[in-house]
Amino acid sequence: MKIKRLIILCIASVLFGCKDEQPTYQAPDDIQFTETEHIFGVIDDKEWFEVEISATHTANHDRNIGVEVITSESSATENLHFKIESNTVTIPAGSLTTAVRIRGIAENIGITEQPKIILELVLNEEEVIEAHGIRTEITLQRCCPFDIDNFAGYAKVTSTWLMEYMNSDSRLVKTEVDRATSTVIIKDMFYEGYDIRVMLDDSDRLEPIVIVPAEQMLGTTGEAFGTIYGNGKLMMSEPKEYSSYYGTCENFMVLYTTMYVDNVGVVGIFVNIFEWISDEEAERIMREGF
Repeated sequence: MKIKRLIILCIASVLFGCKDEQPTYQAPDDIQFTETEHIFGVIDDKEWFEVEISATHTANHDRNIGVEVITSESSATENLHFKIESNTVTIPAGSLTTAVRIRGIAENIGITEQPKIILELVLNEEEVIEAHGIRTEITLQRCCPFDIDNFAGYAKVTSTWLMEYMNSDSRLVKTEVDRATSTVIIKDMFYEGYDIRVMLDDSDRLEPIVIVPAEQMLGTTGEAFGTIYGNGKLMMSEPKEYSSYYGTCENFMVLYTTMYVDNVGVVGIFVNIFEWISDEEAERIMREGF
C-alpha cells in the first residue's frame, strides 16, 4: 500500500505540481518614437512641443533614454531654430511612455521656411526590435497668432471671376469684421450692394480654413451677364472640391466659390485671392489704379 500511495503522489506531482513551474514567454522590450513624423506650428519661443516615446512593456525600474539630434541630416540648427529641453528622458517605473520636449524659435524661422530636425534614440541593443522606430522627423512651420482685426480694412482681390466676367483681374474692396464669430464681411465683393460673409476657423493653426456659412447672393444675373436668367439671382456657395484657406502671417485669403443660378445651373468654380493692404496703399490704388 505504501508503494502504491507513493506512486500516486509522484504521478500527481507530475500532473499538477508543475503548473507553478511552467516557463512563460517574455517578449523583448521595444522602445521607439510613437510617430515617425511631426509638424509643429511655431508661434513664439515659449511653447513646448512634446515628441512621445513609447515602450511595449512596463518595467519595475526607471529607464533612461538618450536622444540625439542628427545634425548632418537636419536642416534646423539647435539654439537657432529650436531648443531641446534635455538629451536624456526617462520612462518611469510602471509606465510605458515619456516625451522629449522641444520649442521653436519663431523669430529665426522664415514664413516660407520649414526647417527639419532628425532625432534618434540612443538605446541598448535589447531595447530595439525595429530600428526604423528609433528615428523621427520634426518639421517646424512658422505660424502667427490669429487676430481677426488683421482682416479688416482694405484688400486687393485677384479673381478668375473678374477676369472672365468683369474685364479685369483685380479689384479693391473694403472689409469689416465681427469679432464674436470671427467673421469677415466683404463689402460689395463684386457688385454694389451685395456683401459676402465668410468665417475664419483657426482651430488648426497649421491649416486655418475659411468657411462660407451659407448660400449667399453675389449680385444679379443682369449685372453679371446683361440679361435675366431664372429668378435673376446670381448665388455663391462653398464648393465641395476645394477648401478655402487663409494666412495669419501675410494676411491673405484664398476663397473658392461656386457661382450658380437656381433652377438654371452652375456657372463655374472660381478662385478669389484677397491680400490685405495698408490704408496708404489703398489710397494710392484709388488715386492711380493698380
